[in-house]
Amino acid sequence: MIDLYNRIAALSPKKRTLLALRVTQQELGVAGEDQHNHKRLVAYVVPSQKQAPTIAELRGFLEEKLPAHMLPSAFLLLEALPLTPNGKVDRRALPTPDTTKPEGQKAFVAPRDRLELQLAHIWEELLDVRPIGVTDNFFNLGGHSILAVRLMAQIQQQFGQNLPLTTLFQAATIEQLANTLRERTASLAWSPLVEIQPGGSKRPFFCMPGGGGNVIYLYHLARHLGSDQPFYGLQARGLDGEQAPHTHVEDIAAYNIEAMQSVQPQGPYLLAGHSFGSYVAFEMATQLLAQGQEVALLAILDTQAPVPGDKPVEVDLDDAEYLSRIAISIERFFGKSLSVSYEELQPLDPDERLNYLLDRLKMVNFFPPEAKPSQIRGFLQVAKANDQAYYVPKGVYPNRITLFRASEEFRDDPAMGWDKFSSESVDTHDVPGDHVTMVTEPHVQVLAKKLRACLDKAQADDERE
Repeated sequence: MIDLYNRIAALSPKKRTLLALRVTQQELGVAGEDQHNHKRLVAYVVPSQKQAPTIAELRGFLEEKLPAHMLPSAFLLLEALPLTPNGKVDRRALPTPDTTKPEGQKAFVAPRDRLELQLAHIWEELLDVRPIGVTDNFFNLGGHSILAVRLMAQIQQQFGQNLPLTTLFQAATIEQLANTLRERTASLAWSPLVEIQPGGSKRPFFCMPGGGGNVIYLYHLARHLGSDQPFYGLQARGLDGEQAPHTHVEDIAAYNIEAMQSVQPQGPYLLAGHSFGSYVAFEMATQLLAQGQEVALLAILDTQAPVPGDKPVEVDLDDAEYLSRIAISIERFFGKSLSVSYEELQPLDPDERLNYLLDRLKMVNFFPPEAKPSQIRGFLQVAKANDQAYYVPKGVYPNRITLFRASEEFRDDPAMGWDKFSSESVDTHDVPGDHVTMVTEPHVQVLAKKLRACLDKAQADDERE
């Protein structure tokens, strides 16, 4: 690599055909509209040897020679540079790099909390790159000084924090920038409402998560529904480890409705719930109808309807058992290998258990490095509260229920009991996977396709009325 760099530097400007650098213009915003352009430095490399250097090698070498804001944002390996008839490099014929998947980046790490999600949305709009992981470097994605100024302006507008521009040179990833914001802000406002997929012209879609109350696992479902479909998750109160969680589904529903109506004051509403969240979604639909509101879609994601009078068996679980179950759920939903067992956790004292699991979760990038034990305590408190939340719907829902069933689960009742709580026949859709994997890659893509069709139909029906 050093030899390659020296050979490039030694060539005269007219003969530097091994490495061509150019600045490209890219439109931002809606196609066909010339709102504003930004410049990107792109490296086009024609190796002189048969064994070409990898993009990671090229980037790594230049990172040792140049500051971050001077690095090319994309690298393209070419067999030959396109030339004009008079032998000069034909800049117009050079291919444009694909901004949907930057080259040479680390393994993709999705946003892990509300703050990282908010920053990811800002970066994606600003850089016109999707998706952006929390460990991706701003300058490697095409960022430069002008965009850095715009980024800091948006952070000031959204978070009320006036960060100096030099912050970005020391904290050039979403993970690092989020940590900087946390350190400067004593208390970021807590809200059950998490905007997972912002923007779009369609009516907002609100989805309730399963028993853990954490909405982050819905990230891929939101992405596959498309950028034109606003998607909100409603996280459980108490996940911060500070507030007391709800112990009744009716209270969770009322709490969620208040937050939801801060975004959409009037119906028709589009609701869904997965697992325990299905009960919350159903109760929310019931309470909304009682308010005189309209619910255009109530979707149940693979959940058996509650059986009246059939209270769950009370199981006396200690905290070690709850934490080991939380670890297993995270492994299944996020594909993280934690190797945490009840036998390891049980001998530890309460604080040691929290720290032990927290360290494992940080190692697999489930939590950011600055996460505190209170966040594990929040998981534990919400899990216990959900176990206490016995629920049976009061009355029959007057509209149709849409049910998505995981094909790998055994179902002796096609409607999974929901026909007893609806005045209309249940609209059923089978999707691949089991109760967990239906919302993870790759099965979530099928779920998103079928759910998107239902959302589009519900909104089209509403427009016709």
